[in-house]
Amino acid sequence: MKLDLTGLRIEVTDAFRDFTEKKIQKLSKFFEPNTICHVTFTERSKGKQRIDMRIEYKSRTYLAEENCEDIYYGLEALISKIEGQIRKDKSLAEKRRKEGIPEDVEENIENVLDEE
Repeated sequence: MKLDLTGLRIEVTDAFRDFTEKKIQKLSKFFEPNTICHVTFTERSKGKQRIDMRIEYKSRTYLAEENCEDIYYGLEALISKIEGQIRKDKSLAEKRRKEGIPEDVEENIENVLDEE
């Protein structure tokens, strides 16, 4: 997974970069290697930061944001939020696959094929 870090009113240090890369590796098992993860660090006020993460994969966009005092804690929370979204998508896809095509959709498909 490729990483794109941006800092608004804050400098993205090597420590932030290394820690973020380490934590993003946890998500790389869900995505292809050429997937880009955008992370934006924003200084809000004294001691307050905001971290935004966006991952675009196929036709789905995973978004998470966290307002925190500690950037390291905020990154951990973001990773948890993104993992939750991935698990939810996976379980919904699995449910759809197990249930198959609903009958009304199947009938509409047959009607369209018969018309042709």
